[in-house]
Amino acid sequence: MQRIVDFLEGWVAYLLLPGLALLVGADVVLRYVLNLPLRWGNDVKELLLLLVVVGALPGVSLADQHIRVGLLDRLFRNRAGRLWVALRHLLTGMVAVAIAYAVLLMALDMYRYGDRAEMIAISFWPFAAFVTLAATLSALAEFIRAVGALKEDD
Repeated sequence: MQRIVDFLEGWVAYLLLPGLALLVGADVVLRYVLNLPLRWGNDVKELLLLLVVVGALPGVSLADQHIRVGLLDRLFRNRAGRLWVALRHLLTGMVAVAIAYAVLLMALDMYRYGDRAEMIAISFWPFAAFVTLAATLSALAEFIRAVGALKEDD
């Protein structure tokens, strides 16, 4: 699992993020200096930003780095605390599964109807499929975390 997440984050960090930065920089220069905006620039920037944000989710789940409010964490200690952590990871994993399923259905519809970006002929369904993959990997990471929290109990 760690190798898959590292591979995914590698693509995001070393290819997509610099590409997004170059595109934003070029669009700013072309738009404000030369008055030649990239008509397709916003569509591509939004899709790249989606990939960057969603591509990091499995790694965040695997490293247990999600932002959370620990209002109830103080109430549970020792075994109850470990059960609470396992329950929290299970719930987060189930939400990720629900997201993956909903986006998978959207991806199938996008493929069926040929949905694409407005200013450039980029189909949306591969991006939705990527979101499905990332949410699925995030769910698996949360379930692994839940099992790990329960095993600490032994």
